[in-house]
Amino acid sequence: MHTQHLLRTAAVSLTLAATLFTTGAANAAVAGAAGTAGTAGTPPGWELSLSGNSPVESVMSVSSVSEDLAWAVGRKAQHGVIMRWDGERWSEDTAPGLPAVWQWSSVSAVAADDVWAYGTLVRSQVLVHFDGERWSTVPTTGPSDDAWPEVPIEAVPGRLFKGGNALYTYTDGAWQTFALPRLVDIRDIDALSADDAYATGMRYPVDGGHPVTYHWDGTTWTLMEEPPVRAGTDTAKIAADAPDSVYVAGWADGPSAGPPVPSVTHWNGTAWKDITGSLAGLYLHAIAPDGRGGLWATGNDQSESPSSWPVFWHYDGTSWTKQPGATAPDGDTRYPSYTFYDLAPAGDSGAFWAVGDYSTPMDANGDQTINGLIERSTTVPLTSTRR
Repeated sequence: MHTQHLLRTAAVSLTLAATLFTTGAANAAVAGAAGTAGTAGTPPGWELSLSGNSPVESVMSVSSVSEDLAWAVGRKAQHGVIMRWDGERWSEDTAPGLPAVWQWSSVSAVAADDVWAYGTLVRSQVLVHFDGERWSTVPTTGPSDDAWPEVPIEAVPGRLFKGGNALYTYTDGAWQTFALPRLVDIRDIDALSADDAYATGMRYPVDGGHPVTYHWDGTTWTLMEEPPVRAGTDTAKIAADAPDSVYVAGWADGPSAGPPVPSVTHWNGTAWKDITGSLAGLYLHAIAPDGRGGLWATGNDQSESPSSWPVFWHYDGTSWTKQPGATAPDGDTRYPSYTFYDLAPAGDSGAFWAVGDYSTPMDANGDQTINGLIERSTTVPLTSTRR
């Protein structure tokens, strides 16, 4: 079980095993020699960019400003890690000023000199900003969210949004707080501009609670109509493609301890529509509009008789198609070993980043290693401008 699955019932364990790393180029060569989908290979559509022995063992969030510049954040053995993509490889960000944290859980890049990251240290929250030369700690506001330490942030030119047990906006050095009803927690935020943003989460507990979605108009947050998701669905992801195209997604526990039941709904500007369709068996942790009227979704595949490889689902506006990702040469061949936590466009190229982790096979002592995982889509659709 991965962190996101355990958050309902247990505290996050930040102690994981040591990792192995290979760059995308080396992985592609190994994968190409090994075979195709179902074996250690690179199937059409996605390629390895980071796996194996790296500075990071679990990657929680990714954001890019161009095809050649991106940041991804996560942790390794109770130590927060920020990775940077330079157009050829991922390496640990060595810019000065980063404080020590247990985990960096969210990153949002507006420009090469305007990048934000959020992390936690014990019961304290840490917010940092990169100005193109160094990282600086920025005072935040509100209490640390003990229920959901992976607090979301989203940055756009002129404004930063932050979720958790309230909704916060930051601009010109000042915070504005929008109080939420008791037991409401914001799990994800997406913004089209400084005056047009969307947030989703839950009024907990999941059983007996209900999803919530808010819209920011530049002045305040307004509660939107409730998305029509299956009862018991934990709505944790939102993605805005346009004011008349917003997606909310999550998952519910399957009946009789069966596979999870994902839900995806779409806002057309006036009403919500359930578009889950054939999407099934997925702990749904990440969604992203594809820039041409469709949607990518991924997470951890728990479908019946699953194969041990990463799984992506693509919605073309009408139906869903299931697609395997690229397997790591050292990945576990048993079920399930791959989880993605975030999806984001790779700049304006039309390609996408997917980040998460995977496990290696058990050794003679029954121990496994968790390795950081970053993949990049190789099938480039029409140009997308979403970040």
